[in-house]
Amino acid sequence: MNRCCALIVAFTVSLIAVAPSVGFAQMEQWNPKADMMGPRLFFSASAVDEHVYVMGGMLAQVLPSMHAYNPSADEWGVRADMPTARAGMSSAAVDGKIYVIGGWTDVEPAVSTVEEYDPVTDTWTRRADMPTARALFSTATINGKIYAIGGIATNLGPVLGAVEEYDPISDTWTQKTDMPNPRSGMAAAAADGKIYILGGAPAVQGPVLSMVEEYDPATDTWTPKTDMPTGRTGFTAEVVNDRIYAIGGTTFVQGPGLQTVEEFHPATDQWMTKLDMPTGRVFLQSGVVSGKIYALGGVVANIGPDLLMTVEEYDAGVVSTAVAPLYKLASLWGSIKTD
Repeated sequence: MNRCCALIVAFTVSLIAVAPSVGFAQMEQWNPKADMMGPRLFFSASAVDEHVYVMGGMLAQVLPSMHAYNPSADEWGVRADMPTARAGMSSAAVDGKIYVIGGWTDVEPAVSTVEEYDPVTDTWTRRADMPTARALFSTATINGKIYAIGGIATNLGPVLGAVEEYDPISDTWTQKTDMPNPRSGMAAAAADGKIYILGGAPAVQGPVLSMVEEYDPATDTWTPKTDMPTGRTGFTAEVVNDRIYAIGGTTFVQGPGLQTVEEFHPATDQWMTKLDMPTGRVFLQSGVVSGKIYALGGVVANIGPDLLMTVEEYDAGVVSTAVAPLYKLASLWGSIKTD
C-alpha cells in the first residue's frame, strides 16, 4: 500500500471515529402525540421523573383533577386530585415534588394557596401560603428554591411586580426585589443560574410586550436583555441545552394563537427563529422530558371557545460538541491530496 492510500485509509478511520462527535446537528422537528384526557383552560404543568403532570384549570368551573403523561409510552393516566380546585395558578418542581401555587377558585379571584404533590406516593400536602395572593404569574426554580414573579391580584388587576422566594426545605417565603416592569401572562425560564422573564402584558387589556428581563437570585438584581422578536402573552417557555424556547401565545390580548417558536441563547443575548409549532394556540402549557418539549392543550384564540387537547413534541435537534470541526477535516483531506 503506497503512502497516499495509507493516508486515505487512516483519514477514513479517523473520520468514522469522530463522526458521532462531529455529527451534523439533527433537524428540529415537531411530532403529534396522544391527546390530553380532556380539555382545560388556565391549567398548569410540570415535569418530574420522565412524566409531565397537568393539573387544575377550568371549564364551566375550576378543576381539581391531575393527569400524568408518560412520553415513552405515549399514554395518559389519572392521579390524585388537588385538595384545592383552582385555575390560573403556577407550578414548579423541586427534588422530585411539584409545588402548585396561587391561582383563583370559584369563589376567590386570587389565592395564596401552596400544595405539594409527591408523584411517588400520589399524595398532596398543604404548605405555607405565598405572601401575595395572585394568578396568571410565573414561577422558576434556581438552586432548589422557587421564585414566584408578577401576575395579577384579581381578574381586573392590578398587575403585580412582586417577587417572592419559596424554600421547600424550611417551608418559608422571602420577599425579593420587585420586577422593574410589572406584568402578567408572561413566561419564565431558568438557565445558568439566572431567571428570564419574557413578554406578557402590563395591564389586563394589554398592550403585549416583547421585553426580556434577567433576574439574578445571587445578587437580587434585574437586568434588561434583548427583546423577543415576537411580543406575546399567554405562551410557554422551556429550557433545553441552556437555550430558552418561547412557544405559542398571542401577539395581542384578544388575538389568535401563534405557531411561533423562538430560541434565546442567554450566553450571547441573541434570539433565533425556529420551526413553527404545527398547532397555533394560546394559554398552552409545557414540560420537558429527556430533552424534548411537550406542548400541551391551550385554546385556538384568546377569546374563542375552541379548547384543545392537542399534545405536540418538539425536538430542537442535537447541538454538536465537535471534536474535529469540518474545516479541519477538509484541511486534512487537502493535505493528503497534495502529498
